[in-house]
Amino acid sequence: MIKFELVGKRRYELYREDGKNKQKIIDLNLIFSPITNKFESLSEFIENCSKSLGKEFDDWICEFIKSYIETNRNYAVIRDNIEKLMFYCDKYFDSCNINFKDYINKSKVSKNSIFFDEEDIKKIVQVSNYLKIYFIFSQDTYLQLPSKFHKEVYNRLVNKITVNSNIIYKLFKIVSSKTYEYNHTDKYMWDYIKTIYCKTTDMHIMTIFNFIMNNILVTCKIDSNPIPYLISVIDESIKWILKNIYKDAIVYSETVNTQDVYSIQGKDNLNSYAHNDTISKLLTTAYNKLEDIKIDIDKFKAVISNLKEMSLFANYVTYPILSKVLDIPYRHFLTIPVSNSYLLNILLHYLLPEDFKTRFPIIKKMLLYYNIEKPILKTTYKIKNVAEFVDSFSTFLGFKNHTLAYDTYSSIIGKLSRNTYVNFTNDKKVTNFPLVKLESDMVLFYNDYFNNKLETVFENIKTQIDKCI
Repeated sequence: MIKFELVGKRRYELYREDGKNKQKIIDLNLIFSPITNKFESLSEFIENCSKSLGKEFDDWICEFIKSYIETNRNYAVIRDNIEKLMFYCDKYFDSCNINFKDYINKSKVSKNSIFFDEEDIKKIVQVSNYLKIYFIFSQDTYLQLPSKFHKEVYNRLVNKITVNSNIIYKLFKIVSSKTYEYNHTDKYMWDYIKTIYCKTTDMHIMTIFNFIMNNILVTCKIDSNPIPYLISVIDESIKWILKNIYKDAIVYSETVNTQDVYSIQGKDNLNSYAHNDTISKLLTTAYNKLEDIKIDIDKFKAVISNLKEMSLFANYVTYPILSKVLDIPYRHFLTIPVSNSYLLNILLHYLLPEDFKTRFPIIKKMLLYYNIEKPILKTTYKIKNVAEFVDSFSTFLGFKNHTLAYDTYSSIIGKLSRNTYVNFTNDKKVTNFPLVKLESDMVLFYNDYFNNKLETVFENIKTQIDKCI
């Protein structure tokens, strides 16, 4: 029988016990993480598998760990054992005879509910079970895989909820709806976060969602409904974010304060200075390129001095590209003044290689336009050319589920299309917005962007920037 014994802080001894014989398999020295704080849920699951499945399971897991160590932690050993890992988890899971219908009360389901049926809940628990065995490796300082291989193994183990399923999208929608719910009840603090910390609500949604997927999903219990548990963690995560922001927002107390009250604790001022310096040099370069792009400098200065709305194409095209090229966090660009957002658009238009401009002609064209209306907050727009979206899609933020990407791209395209644009070069308005062509450009651009297919473009831009500044 497989056993775990706590022998120190985050240190376990994993051994096999047959009658009176006790054979040590390995010493585990766990990394510091939210998972190791709940390591008992992982060890208990493996011990229960051993009790239920007996020698067959024990032989397999001992040989699995032994082979991995003897081959100097060869990734192929884990890769080749994934099917067996899932087989034994499912075999034990089936022996528990859990009725997932008992977790569902359809009478409480409304039109706006995010509903998980029994099959959804079963798949979430199954994926959590798979991760419990794998995370014995990923949480150990010696056994853990390099990041690239860890992602490959992780994606195979969570395949049940990411491929041909809306489960991952439903989990994301829970995080999104709960976060926006807190946003409405404490709007002042969320506005403060956006202004001071350069983090939008959407950024916090992605942070919490990734935390749930990478640290909490594995700790779901086999014999209880995972949805209330995940919701409780989401609530606590949001409260934790706000708690820390409130703490940082206090500039002085009733006692004498000896610290600098004009700076925010925990902010890396050196990094901020470096980022600002780089962007400042880019803006100077952009200003010098106006005449090359045939933009009248005096007219340009008059126009941008009256603009009140940030460039939508800067938000959705320019900033993501420059973030990759310059290795500056995207959130840092969100504090840039309105006029400078258009200057960076113009600079990017100048720097983009010709093959990019040829492939994405509408994106290239719209970088020389400014929007004059307040951006809409919500849109019902949906991508029309679904075939093009699916054919060019690979992964989105590490997941293979189409739904999240489809909704995200649709929202962005809908917001871009619902505005009025004027050309900097000739002052003409767009009278017949090229929505079909814009959709095609944005879908292909984002699918390439999130699957690292634009690295050559980024390198080309970086080389040109190095020459300019």
